[in-house]
Amino acid sequence: MSLSDRFGTSRAVHGSMLFLVLVWGLAFVAIKQALGYMSWITLTFLRFVVADLLFVGSLAARRQLRPVPRRADLPRLTLLAFVGFTGYHLFLNLGETDPTVTAGTAALIIASTPAFIAVLSIPLLKEKIRPLQAAAIALAFGGLGLMISFAHPGSQFRFQASQGALTVIPSAIFSALYAVFGKRSLVRYPPATLITWTLLIGTVLLLPLIALTFPEFVRDLTTMGISGWLPVLFLALLPTFLGYTIWFRALARLPAASAAAYIYASTLVAVIGGILILQESLTTASLVGGAMVIVGVVAAQRFGRR
Repeated sequence: MSLSDRFGTSRAVHGSMLFLVLVWGLAFVAIKQALGYMSWITLTFLRFVVADLLFVGSLAARRQLRPVPRRADLPRLTLLAFVGFTGYHLFLNLGETDPTVTAGTAALIIASTPAFIAVLSIPLLKEKIRPLQAAAIALAFGGLGLMISFAHPGSQFRFQASQGALTVIPSAIFSALYAVFGKRSLVRYPPATLITWTLLIGTVLLLPLIALTFPEFVRDLTTMGISGWLPVLFLALLPTFLGYTIWFRALARLPAASAAAYIYASTLVAVIGGILILQESLTTASLVGGAMVIVGVVAAQRFGRR
């Protein structure tokens, strides 16, 4: 391959990552918009169903739906489906129903995922944390605590823990667990196949909640209209279907650290998008705490590689 070909390929990869930054950042804004028309359970289910159709259709067209999960793998895949999709999105959507949790605040909380990955890797992967890495993780968790404790707009640094912000925390933990547990499964299944099957299982896991809230689910479907469907379709097509596809393709071509840097940029998109589109405001504590989270996780990753 010529130098120009390599440059062109690199330019295309980085261009796709910039697109990913935009859609993943705006996903937090779209969730807020969708929740104005439906419940957090309805939103999660509809997003999954539309994304299921896109993933299955894409893989079927390319004849890549196989390998079908082995029965022995179903417990692990079910765990991945819950932490990576069902649990993650349910708690994120529930947290964003709280008026005190802006799209930017939710994104900043999710940005703490690498800190949780580092902590969970100790008991689950038997990894060791260096002193400087531990200090950086502590800084990230300190920022997380600051955002949760003073999330209410106008609190003037008066302690008033946000229930909504606390509700988003499990999503960051689930995302970390998905990253830790998913490593072994990627050895056996291609990324697109693994995502498709775990998303399908995650959709099935939602069915009991849909059954329990069926009257509200039907009411949402009959009242949401095009204004409700637009953010759902956006979430399913761009952040979920195209987003995961771009992410795994980029990981095959970029160093993990370079790819991860784009994810932090998506947090900035969420903050700015919330302000410009939803007219949200961020407290000083959210800004300071968010900065502590970003600096902490970036430093933890850097110190962990030395």
